[in-house]
Amino acid sequence: MRVTLEISDFDEMKKLLSLFQTMKLESIKIISPKNEAKPNILKGNKTINPKDLFGIWKDAPKNIEDIRTKAWDRK
Repeated sequence: MRVTLEISDFDEMKKLLSLFQTMKLESIKIISPKNEAKPNILKGNKTINPKDLFGIWKDAPKNIEDIRTKAWDRK
């Protein structure tokens, strides 16, 4: 039987190993990830003027209740 545990914290791993040792489990294999998947972060376009975004809804104001109602009505 194979059981896979994914642990992100080193202290958690120590605790689990000590638990397994008290249970006298002999066949424990620790495999650490070779390539941790990191998100691809790209810098934004700094030439865009954010002031143009303000007032997008000035002609048709929105409130949270309208947004929620519209979101729940989608089918």
